[in-house]
Parts: sequence; C-alpha cells; structure tokens
Amino acid sequence: MKRTISPLVVEKRSILRRITLCSGVTFALLLAAGGYWLFTPPAPYVPLSGLDPASVSMIAVGDQGSGKWLQWQVGQAMEKVASTEGGLNMVVLLGDNFYGNSLTSTHDLSWQIKFERVYWGRWLSHVPFYAVLGNHDYPVSQKYEIEYGQQRKGSGRWQMPASFYVKDFGDVDGRPLVRMVFLDTSAPRESLQQQIDLIDQAFQAGGAPPVWRIVASHHPVRNQGQHGDDSDLVARLLPALQRNKVDMLLSGHDHNQQLLLRAGEPAWVISGAGGQSLYALKTPAPDSTFATSSAGFAKLDLDAHQLRLAYYNDRGGLEVGYRWARECPWMAKGCLLSDEPQGTSVQLAQ
Repeated sequence: MKRTISPLVVEKRSILRRITLCSGVTFALLLAAGGYWLFTPPAPYVPLSGLDPASVSMIAVGDQGSGKWLQWQVGQAMEKVASTEGGLNMVVLLGDNFYGNSLTSTHDLSWQIKFERVYWGRWLSHVPFYAVLGNHDYPVSQKYEIEYGQQRKGSGRWQMPASFYVKDFGDVDGRPLVRMVFLDTSAPRESLQQQIDLIDQAFQAGGAPPVWRIVASHHPVRNQGQHGDDSDLVARLLPALQRNKVDMLLSGHDHNQQLLLRAGEPAWVISGAGGQSLYALKTPAPDSTFATSSAGFAKLDLDAHQLRLAYYNDRGGLEVGYRWARECPWMAKGCLLSDEPQGTSVQLAQ
C-alpha cells in the first residue's frame, strides 16, 4: 500500500528546508562580510581632536603580535579602559609585533590580523601606535615595519620613522610634557652606543626641558621573569638613563607584567603580556613591587603635577595602580607610590 504523507508534514519539511537555506545564505553572507572586513585595508585614520595638550594618556603593551584570540581580547580590554576612563592619546607597542612567519611586504596579510583589525573602536581607531622592534621582528620583518610607518601604509596609525627615534608629547607652558626615546635593543649591540648617544642628545639638548622623561625598549634592564636582568644593558644603558634622569623604562620581552623599583634607578615597567603565551615569574626580590603572569597592559596618565601608572588585565579590570608626584625629588623608588593605603602589592605567578 502506498504511504500517504499528510499535507501538514509536507509543509513542515518545506519550512525546515527554507530555514536551512536561509541559515546557510546568512552564514555565507556573514562570512563574506567578515572576510571583507578582515582582509580589506582600513581607511586612513582620523586623529582625535580637542585633546588637552597639558595631559597625555598612553597604553603600553608588548609581545602582542601573535594573531591569537588572546591578542584580540587584550585589544578589546584596551578599548574598554580607554572608554571607561574617557581618554587616550596613544599606544606604545613594546616589540615582538609579528610572531610566526616574517613579513613579506607592507601589504602582508599579517598587518590586518595582527595589528590593523585587532585594535579598533571609538578610541583605538583614532590614536597613533608608536612601536619599537623586538627580537621576533628580526631578521626580516623590521624592514617592512619601518617602511609601513615611513610610507603611512594601512590606517596610518603605525608610527615607526626609524629603528630608534625621539618624540615629544604634550605641552606645558612651552615645555614638552613627555619626551620619549624609542630604542631598538634587538638590533646588533654594535648600535647600542649610537642609541646611548641619542639618549644624551635628547635629554641634554638646549631648550625647555621635558617634565617627564621616558625610554621605551623591547628588552628590560631589570627583570624578575625567566630572562632575568640583561647584564649588557645594566652595564651600558643603565648609566645613560641615570645621568639623564630618566624617570621610567617601558619594556616587554618577558611575557608578564612587572614593576621593579631600585634606589637611584628609573622605574622598570614591564608590560609584555599583550597576546603571546605567558611566562611564569621567579620568586620576587625586594625590588619587585608588582608581578603577575596574567595577560594585560599598562596605562600611564601624565600631567605637569603627577604620573599615574596602572596595570590592567585582559578583561579591562584594574590590577594595581601607582602615583608619582612630580614635586617628589627622588628617583622612582620612594616617589612612585601605591594608590592602596596599605602600600605596595606583589602578585605571584600561579
């Protein structure tokens, strides 16, 4: 006997087929739109306007260029914090900007999936990113990173006029609020003396002296992580930082977050947890003020009166904060003080 299928069943099957077809088409359209967004170079960025030159807010993050979900997560946490706190002037990338295969050109797809499309939003889409080179950017990628900056490729946010350079930010009564020297500690160390000379020139030149003095590099000088202190930088770079009264060295290389303070030395700010696999930490020494092996970034807010340093995790949550009054006459130790009334905070790796 021939089986009869009821009209209701036929109608249900027809509806299911239409739903399946529509779902497939919708998925294909979303996939195509996502691919277009990801692989199409962005339009030139429009810098923020109306910012107060008497204050500067910057995010510092390194070892970020993995293209992994963790990098994207940290990027969105950066946008969240900038939105919550209502301001951001710039981002400092502390090296190892491109892990994996070396860049092949200024049009390499890695620019989209490890930089351009990772950092976006109301704030991140409209601020410059000042970058230094890390050891994973050598021996090939560094050429294209410099060209990308010099030629204002992509959105134009990538700032790298040379492998090492100097830049002023903000203005207070004709004085630079912040003068930063961006180093290339991943280059052959034969060039280190040239970079030390650049530090001397930047901070001993005539004219109005900067209120704050900061140096950025990939490799830390002091480090409680797995790489430890860099003995060559301790012997050669540290004296230059001391004689030029540099307030702070921003660096990455160790995939964690650290703040180390020693008497008579700059503040050693390590922010190397921007997207690559994390490193464990050693048992903290007395100069280890803060240490955590969680992903995240550091944020600095500066004006003529004080510097605020804060560490955030990859959800945009505040880990710990510090303040440094500019009137404090000492180096970082004794001046860079915890926001918490109980004093400094140390967090151990899990």
